[in-house]
Amino acid sequence: MELNLFEVILAGYLSSILLLMWRLWWPCHKFIAKIRPNHPVVRWWAATFIIFLLGFIFAGPMVWVCIVSDEMREKFCARYVVTILENEK
Repeated sequence: MELNLFEVILAGYLSSILLLMWRLWWPCHKFIAKIRPNHPVVRWWAATFIIFLLGFIFAGPMVWVCIVSDEMREKFCARYVVTILENEK
């Protein structure tokens, strides 16, 4: 079996999406679950996971810097958590 350029690029893209989920969605989810266990984002974690996944599939290259930069990852997570918790009703 021979690899072609498309398969190599697709593997790199999909692995970066996996890394984005691991480095961005998971820490945000754990933090919200720790401070507000009954929040809808925690209760409906599967829907949140799918929304994040679809967002990263389409807009992943815009946040790739969060994979390698801890500062950018912390900023993203902090802003996401603050925004989610501010809009709680």
